[in-house]
Amino acid sequence: MRSKNGFTLIELLVVIAIIALLLAILIPSLSAVKKMAAGSVCLYNLRGLSMSYYIYSQDNADKLVIASSGQSRWVERPQDNSGSNTNHDSTLPEKENGIMKGTLFPYSETVKLYHCPADRRFRANVRTRGKGAYRSYALPAGANSPNGMNDWYDTGITIIGGGLFFPLRKYTDFVSPGDKYVFVEENYTHTGGTDTSLPPDAGYNTDVWSFWGGKNYTSWWDPLAPWHNDRTNLGYADGHAEKLVWQDEDTIKFAHDRWSVDRNQPGNPDQEYMSRAYPCIR
Repeated sequence: MRSKNGFTLIELLVVIAIIALLLAILIPSLSAVKKMAAGSVCLYNLRGLSMSYYIYSQDNADKLVIASSGQSRWVERPQDNSGSNTNHDSTLPEKENGIMKGTLFPYSETVKLYHCPADRRFRANVRTRGKGAYRSYALPAGANSPNGMNDWYDTGITIIGGGLFFPLRKYTDFVSPGDKYVFVEENYTHTGGTDTSLPPDAGYNTDVWSFWGGKNYTSWWDPLAPWHNDRTNLGYADGHAEKLVWQDEDTIKFAHDRWSVDRNQPGNPDQEYMSRAYPCIR
């Protein structure tokens, strides 16, 4: 019998069961929508950075921003308000200081452009006072890294199986800007590594995105990021950005843990694409 002022117990249980069922259906969908939105924001960020990269060159006599992190480069290292480097043991405001001191920042104007919302590393504790990396993107060594960094000299670098390559110094050095990436999502980490001087998850993406480990044309070195359902976004020299769907399972394993598989992967179509689209003079 129904009460004059409410529902029966059975009716309440039915309502609760329906709500629980709806939540079970909606929550995974909302999670998927959130991930899609994060991927879209990341592509927007990369387009913004890539356009900033191009405009900088037009305002500076065709010169490219200097890759790597440091003084007078596209980003500086994390630093406190006095300008002292805090490096891997840095807080989020100190990481933002380093971004804002970089030569590209006047063209990008917001630190949010340097961070993918799917990158959660900055929430993890690192050492005594700092957090993990906030900046999600890096420039490859071939795109105007300092002379000699990663053995990229103006006199050239010999890559086994690839040939003699030279670093780009000017925007007009790009033969086909729309085919060459300049910004990568980098999952910089020392987890499982042998360098005990750094924490398991480093406080910022150090220097450049390094590729062709051991100067081998079929080898990875620094991992790409798998933050978009095991996919990675790239920003290109002409200002556009793309999401790449990886084809080889070893690419995904390497992105999650660089020490879980051999970095030399001949025949890997993903590594072959990254080699073809790598920014350098050939």
